[in-house]
Amino acid sequence: MTTSMNVTVQEAWSRLVAAAMLGTDRRDPPDPSDVIAGLIADVVDDTVRSSPSERMLAQVAAMVAVRRAGVLPGPVLPRAAGPPPDSRPVCIPAATDRWHHLVSSWPVLEDEWMLTLIANGWRLPPELIPEVLARHRRDPIRRARAEVAGGPLVGWLVGHLPAFAAPQASNARLDPSAEAIGELPALPIPPDLEPLLRAPGSETARALVGGLASGALGISHRAVLVNLLSRMRSDALVEVATALQHVDPSSVGYPLASVLEDLARTRHRMLDELLTTPQT
Repeated sequence: MTTSMNVTVQEAWSRLVAAAMLGTDRRDPPDPSDVIAGLIADVVDDTVRSSPSERMLAQVAAMVAVRRAGVLPGPVLPRAAGPPPDSRPVCIPAATDRWHHLVSSWPVLEDEWMLTLIANGWRLPPELIPEVLARHRRDPIRRARAEVAGGPLVGWLVGHLPAFAAPQASNARLDPSAEAIGELPALPIPPDLEPLLRAPGSETARALVGGLASGALGISHRAVLVNLLSRMRSDALVEVATALQHVDPSSVGYPLASVLEDLARTRHRMLDELLTTPQT
């Protein structure tokens, strides 16, 4: 497509872009009759714009219409083959929402979320797979878990979008063992707190509330207490959370109790959502 001045539409557009880059304070827009042929030039002239910037915008609008009108559709591409089927049901939406909450507030629980999802026969929802792959791109163990949880869709996605592939440096490492993939990573917990990992909820609740009230457990213990609640027996979580909820608001341990209560309830809800029996 060319103009009456033997100027191609692309050349005309380049002149407009050059003028726009300089700004109409430094360079007037091109004369429409020089760059736009026939009725298009008449349309721009008939607008009688009062300022160079308005005349520039009128020319741009006309040229955009001309450029779009000259675009032809490309050949029809063959339809891409879909990924192999995966018989596992997608996890419930509440579990997907929980993953987003965990990675922003309680990342210490993400490993358990992923392993529980796999163990109970769920799979990752398609929209979550790119986020999980990107998040664990350089972590071979968590990447392997994501590939198991995502199923055949992961390989299909990587085949179409190589940016989601694991880095070459990670590929060069030995593949993580099945044991490493299937086990929760160890978290540091002091020996004096280790018995609480297996203790009934009433005993753990009593120890935590008593320690917070007396000051024996304080903000300096936050990290190890988070580890404890992240690995303690799951059937004790509700009882521990309830006890922490009733810590005296005027006590020095109340802020930490509130944080730990949120962790306990979040973990309980996470496991409850993922333990729901899949509907196959």
